[in-house]
Amino acid sequence: MHYLLVAHGPAVDPDQPVSGGALRAQVHEHALKRAGHTVTVLRRAQDEPGGFASPADLRRRAKAARPDAILCVAPEEAWSLRGIAPLCVDLYAPRMLEAAWQGTQSEAAGIAVRAVHAADEVLFSNGRQRWFWLGILGLAGWDLAAPCGRVVPLSCAPVTPLPTPPTAATPSSAPFVILGGQRWPWQDASDALRRAVAHFGGRVECRVYGPASGVPGVREMGAVSRREWLQACSEAVAVLDRYAPHHERELALSFRQLDALTAGTPLITDANTPLAAELGGAGWVEEALEDALDLACGPAGKRARARVRAVAERYDAKVTEAPLLAWNPSYRARGESVLGARAALEAARARSLADQLRREAAEAEVWAKRAEVEGLHAQTRALCSAVEASSAALADVAGFRREAVTVLGARLSGADTTREALAREVETLRADLTKKNAELEAMTADRDRLQRVFRWKR
Repeated sequence: MHYLLVAHGPAVDPDQPVSGGALRAQVHEHALKRAGHTVTVLRRAQDEPGGFASPADLRRRAKAARPDAILCVAPEEAWSLRGIAPLCVDLYAPRMLEAAWQGTQSEAAGIAVRAVHAADEVLFSNGRQRWFWLGILGLAGWDLAAPCGRVVPLSCAPVTPLPTPPTAATPSSAPFVILGGQRWPWQDASDALRRAVAHFGGRVECRVYGPASGVPGVREMGAVSRREWLQACSEAVAVLDRYAPHHERELALSFRQLDALTAGTPLITDANTPLAAELGGAGWVEEALEDALDLACGPAGKRARARVRAVAERYDAKVTEAPLLAWNPSYRARGESVLGARAALEAARARSLADQLRREAAEAEVWAKRAEVEGLHAQTRALCSAVEASSAALADVAGFRREAVTVLGARLSGADTTREALAREVETLRADLTKKNAELEAMTADRDRLQRVFRWKR
């Protein structure tokens, strides 16, 4: 069977920091491929070169892929994938609760409405998440008389090679307690960190990986690669996972909890988390924080470390992904849905917003063109003024030319008259000269004759 997997975040690189959504998508991809399915992965352009650039682009690419089923790990994209093939949407995080602390609850509600309305199957990371979504599924026309959705817990997602946890024979030379992961507004561990620092008094180091905690006495490690993070978890005496009370903590199975199990490290977490009942002797949930820290640093910590592997096996991908692999992709029978109109309204609102943005962009372009046209008009007016000035100058030049032609014409006319008079005078002088020449020749002949007569008489 050909699955199309749609996800957010770059593909998991063990030598880079990774996001929870990317880890979730990787586990699904590997499980489907191990089961013999073909998987095509689509990510956003901001996550990888050549990714989809918009909802319309995603829908076009999804249709071109011609999948037998679609698994969407990013509910934001579910509405664009509706109707192409049976659609399974992964609702692994309580985003509507998280959004309330980010000021985006209205937007998140719209995404959730469209996602469950478009989905033919949904996944939850634990049973509490399923309870959280049941009312919304019912409003979306799901048949609540039948089982709704599949519980697919987060999985232990190790890297290769696996971190080597310290053994009882080779304890860590510098014991430390660790806390890490992305900080969120609904996850406040500052009180737990301050208490841990005060309790240890420097005997055991408290480290924080990721964004700085701002708690004095804590060693801030910054963001590290997944490989470094799991190695640090394996070397810690315990992973600290206690936060200020919040509804999200009561619903969420977190990736950092699974990382502790992956690394084989005991977990100090809250008693109201979904994982608390599963830990058994592999961590501490009921004890006061100071007591739990003392237990983690003593012989009880070594015993707890020995029990972590048994808990981690229950979160191996071969176990957790079984409900997904058991899904027989088919379209859901859709009943009457009060959210159908809401989903269509949200989609129309999204289109309206996009149209408004395009209209505003077009108006801005029109105003820019108007300013450009006004500039061109100003240039045209300046050029017309220059042409008019040039025309006036040319008219003056033409008048001067006509006057010059008239004067020169008169002068040429007078010159012609003078020339003709001189020509006639020259002709008269030539005739007179001819006459004088003839007389001179006659006189010359008389002279020659007289000279001859004179010589003869002598």
